[in-house]
Amino acid sequence: MRRSIRILVTAAAACALAVTALSTASAAPKRGGTADTDALLVAMQRDLGLSATQARSLFGQQDKAIKLDAGLRASLGSAFGGSWFDAKAGTLVVNVTDKARAAEVTKVGARAVVVEHSEADLTGIVGELDALAGKVPGAKRAESGKSSLTGLAGWHVDPRTNSVVITTLKGQQRSAALSAMDKHGAAVRYEQTDQAPQQTFNYLDGGDVINGNCSAGFNLRNPSTGQGYLLTAGHCTSTGQSNYGQGGVYFGPTVSSWFPTYDDALIRNDNAGYWVQGPWVDYNPSNGGYINVSGYSDSPVGTTVCKAGITTLWTCGYITAKDETVTYDTGQTIYGLTRHSACVEPGDSGGANVAALSVWSPEGVTSGASLLFGRCLSTFGFTNVSWYFPIADSLSYYGAVYGVTVW
Repeated sequence: MRRSIRILVTAAAACALAVTALSTASAAPKRGGTADTDALLVAMQRDLGLSATQARSLFGQQDKAIKLDAGLRASLGSAFGGSWFDAKAGTLVVNVTDKARAAEVTKVGARAVVVEHSEADLTGIVGELDALAGKVPGAKRAESGKSSLTGLAGWHVDPRTNSVVITTLKGQQRSAALSAMDKHGAAVRYEQTDQAPQQTFNYLDGGDVINGNCSAGFNLRNPSTGQGYLLTAGHCTSTGQSNYGQGGVYFGPTVSSWFPTYDDALIRNDNAGYWVQGPWVDYNPSNGGYINVSGYSDSPVGTTVCKAGITTLWTCGYITAKDETVTYDTGQTIYGLTRHSACVEPGDSGGANVAALSVWSPEGVTSGASLLFGRCLSTFGFTNVSWYFPIADSLSYYGAVYGVTVW
């Protein structure tokens, strides 16, 4: 009997027990052609309140903003106070601590705001909090030690307010260790949340179906050997675990998984005769539309991102915080997450998050969200709070260890 060829796509079809949402094609592998962007444009209009024209214009605006951001970070040096993308104006906003340097920002087409604190100073405060939470200073990846922080949901640098925002859980006692933050004065501010962050995988109990509890992220490969890999969330799979795609077909073992402290995992494709990989992001139903992705990005606050997942499919939102340390309701702390406002629900974990640039650009894999009754907050009229682990961090680590790159 002739065996049909299947395609591994990067985003959100069914996955077994741990991870690899893998999508199938009914006949031949997808080899280029016109990518299906209609679903994403519809999601952008629905979730962000944009017209079709506004949604399309964001692509070029955000592409320009990210290039300006990289250049200004380098040229401003210690005077750089953070940045964010103003989606309504379509402009990058750059904070500077030296008024005399503002002209450098406006000259290249960004908007300058004079602030008190440099990004380096604010990042240093985050580092103090991370150390209190058990992060080993200077270690690229290390297991967390014992945390002296309790009652917190997370903390991050907020470029819009030029401060470090510490999110506390309503009704819980503030940790005594936070008194060390008082010395920073107005550089630190507090907010409260009713919903503790949660990982967005489906819980697996005895007798439950194992397929469909997580989503796939991005296809990676070692260009020297041709070996293919899949990137997904670390809490979706454990090192050494076998992983299966749609239809329960074996994909391969997890060669490295990080959770907690970080939240990504790399799965090796040991069934390349069945699963064909490429630069694709699919969405459930997994034989439906797909998009081509290219390169990767680590976009600033305010940038539009869309995510694919087996539960909520394509949803879109804005990046609202970068490099946030988050403590999930299980007590596990994760560093370096990107917060955004797209709807994320259980089953979406590990799925692809992409930025709307001149090309669809990989941003990271879904980690978790604040939920009410297992649903994203927008279901009840609130702004979504969701997180993904940045692919830039994943490639920095796995590229050095396994030689992987984006497709």
